Amino acid sequence: MYLRNNRGFTLVEVLVAMGIFLTIMMITASSFESIAKHTVQQSKSAETLQEGIVGLEVLRSDLKQAGFGLPWTVTGIGAGYKEAQIATGDYPAAGFWPATTPPGSATNWVTSFNDAPSSAPRAVQSANTAFNVGSDGQGSKYLVIKSMLVGTSTAARKWTNVAYANGTRKATLQWTDSSRNFASDDRVVVVKNSLTSVPPARQLLTSAGTFSTTFANFTTLTTNHLDGDSYEVYGVDRVDPSAPFNRADFYVMTPASGMPAECAPHTGILYKGVLNHATGSFTQIPLLDCVADLQVVYGVDASLSGTGTVNDHLTDLSGKSAEDIRNQVCEIRVYLLSHEGKKDLGYTYPSPYVTVGENFGGSVKGRTFDLQTQVGTDWQHYRWKVHTIVVRPKNLF
Repeated sequence: MYLRNNRGFTLVEVLVAMGIFLTIMMITASSFESIAKHTVQQSKSAETLQEGIVGLEVLRSDLKQAGFGLPWTVTGIGAGYKEAQIATGDYPAAGFWPATTPPGSATNWVTSFNDAPSSAPRAVQSANTAFNVGSDGQGSKYLVIKSMLVGTSTAARKWTNVAYANGTRKATLQWTDSSRNFASDDRVVVVKNSLTSVPPARQLLTSAGTFSTTFANFTTLTTNHLDGDSYEVYGVDRVDPSAPFNRADFYVMTPASGMPAECAPHTGILYKGVLNHATGSFTQIPLLDCVADLQVVYGVDASLSGTGTVNDHLTDLSGKSAEDIRNQVCEIRVYLLSHEGKKDLGYTYPSPYVTVGENFGGSVKGRTFDLQTQVGTDWQHYRWKVHTIVVRPKNLF
């Protein structure tokens, strides 16, 4: 006869089963938490990387176009050539600027890069700041680029050429893409090319000291033309320009408010400051978050061979004229130290020292950045990366 067993499970068996179930659940929850944390970290890193690519490409593009459309001589230019005059209120505080020459204020600093009121524009310049300054006195750099194309106005993206023959003006170049053609009220400058003369020349044309007019009236700047003369007409802005070119200043600073919470202490934002011709101040455009350092190195042809061969590297162009820069600078290298994503306590960066620059067979050009000293606590829990941009400017040699 079959006997039914109605005993069920003992208390010990139930407790063992519950213990196994809870252990499995805890392992699963822990794994899910780890995966979720890792996913969030990687997602943030990917987001930072995508945003950074856009900002870095803006910088790369402006570096490539350094010098585009610049006149080589500005004889006869009038008082309207002012360039930068003041710094905006949201520019870095006084502590950002070195106490040495120029004096430590934003206005004195930005105007120190002026070529106004009477000099030809220098295509690129840079200098030291006090942002994350190290024990050697080296801080993040301030980079200045002058070019027609670094402005944000639609007029700044336009140009055309004009030639004269048989006593009359030939047809002005018109582009197939109508958006590239000038509006009648775009403010322009005119440069006369004499590139086959000795020495070659690119002369800014003026009329009674005035260097700019609307496109509809640009012929008022070419009244003394001769047969065979060739001119280039460049757009500058939609308002009366304070200089016959556009200017963009690049720098890293920590804003008074709005700094992303995921950024490490003592990092800042890479900004592009665009010269506002109407006020002489700057409009700031954020390009990259969580930046600790910016360094600039110039590859130069010190022998003046004219071949574009780099045979030396400099970190400073002070004292060099616009002509010196055109003849010597063959390459511009920019190094940016930043981190991807937010702090990750499960990650350890391998070294407190990061080379922001390069060694070209001697000492490091740039500097060695001390994360532990400059960033402080938890420096090792960020994914640090040096972004390197190398360009050969198309308009300098």
